[in-house]
Amino acid sequence: MPSSPRNRIGEVYGQLTVVRASERRTKAGNAYWWCQCTCGNEREVPGDKLSLNTARRKPIVDACETCARERQVEGVCIKNDREEKTRRAQAQREREQLKGLVPDRWLMLPLTDAHARELGQTLFFRGTRCLLGHLAPYRINGGCQACSGQTPSAGDLPPTKPTAS
Repeated sequence: MPSSPRNRIGEVYGQLTVVRASERRTKAGNAYWWCQCTCGNEREVPGDKLSLNTARRKPIVDACETCARERQVEGVCIKNDREEKTRRAQAQREREQLKGLVPDRWLMLPLTDAHARELGQTLFFRGTRCLLGHLAPYRINGGCQACSGQTPSAGDLPPTKPTAS
């Protein structure tokens, strides 16, 4: 018979508050606990997954499944936003160096595929060459327009001259 677990009722782990013991045990003999999340959902959690030590290697549970999934999605979105800002800044630097070397209409296109989607457009121009060395706009679903034969590469075009206004 396994030993009785220490009483965790009332303890708070992240968004979870332990409300009562469960009848279940893990294969290792650890007790399960019913925990209530701040959103109101309840979750049954093994005692060895309840910890305040964030540096431990073993995974911990600190929210109900719904809240944990939402936090994971938010984390991915924040990371993607940070990377998108970096991509746009890099594209802007690349395009600055190409002024006068590529058609002005290319420089008016969105900076990245995500930027084009935000604006409801299908083309974007980063100012970088594709794997085959073409310097041309891209479609948002992938692919250099020069590779598909729709637009000549800027490497093949004479530089455009600024028009006097």
